[in-house]
Amino acid sequence: MKQQVFGLPLIAFDSAQGAKEIIENNKNGFLIANRNKENFVEKINYIIENTDKKKLFSDNSLIISKKFLKENVAKEWNKFIDNI
Repeated sequence: MKQQVFGLPLIAFDSAQGAKEIIENNKNGFLIANRNKENFVEKINYIIENTDKKKLFSDNSLIISKKFLKENVAKEWNKFIDNI
């Protein structure tokens, strides 16, 4: 089964499990501190209104997502296991 990657701009609370590993703040999305709902809504509206930033985040998400493809994750696990 082939993995699918969509290249979306990402917005998440920085307390969400795994968010800090996937989102590079202001590069492929936004990490929202302190579960600040108002800031979350502001960032959603910002992405909707700023198509250039949306495109940049989308493009960067595609690039960053490649490190999470199963073959790349498997390589990292194999390196880790080999070094034990």
